[in-house]
Amino acid sequence: MELDGVILLIGGAARTGKGILARRLLMQQHLPYLSLDVLKMGLTRGVPEYAIDPDAGALQVAERLWPLVREMCGNLIAEQHPYVIEGELLPKNVALLRQAHPAAVSACFLGYTLLPPQQKVQLIRAHSGHANDWPGIYTDAELLPIIVREIAFSHYLQDECAAYGLPYFDTSHDFAAAQDKVAAYAKASFAKGPPPAP
Repeated sequence: MELDGVILLIGGAARTGKGILARRLLMQQHLPYLSLDVLKMGLTRGVPEYAIDPDAGALQVAERLWPLVREMCGNLIAEQHPYVIEGELLPKNVALLRQAHPAAVSACFLGYTLLPPQQKVQLIRAHSGHANDWPGIYTDAELLPIIVREIAFSHYLQDECAAYGLPYFDTSHDFAAAQDKVAAYAKASFAKGPPPAP
């Protein structure tokens, strides 16, 4: 498949499968990707004056990272490099980038609004052992308030995506089917530019 110079931004709550999806696109479509977790931790440890608190929550981290991410995207767009960027992103910022580059930017967001926090913790434990398995350092009691926060963030993303006309995919139930839908959206994005919202 010949690829257009499109940036695909995948945002979402923690443990929605953003990284799994990006690695799938790398393997199946040979699309390079950047996890914003790598950028976040690189800045946290290597450039402490950038003042990122990785534990501050997705809203704050996404706002702090966005100026850098926006300029990186601008460079990739100018050079017409297809690229996937996944991590802490906000619909309002992504919508502005899409407005500036409507033919070159596609985006979607993932969340889980339909699960009780305890059930999400159980699912995380049942599917542990993947790359970046940070929940493993927490007890269930420590992880639970983080998941409560991420469920609230998922609701925020769902509402913001509706407001800005961006695709939102819920991974609460049938995770594999949700991943397939997002992968199909991504494939369409790189085939002919940003597709319409599902």
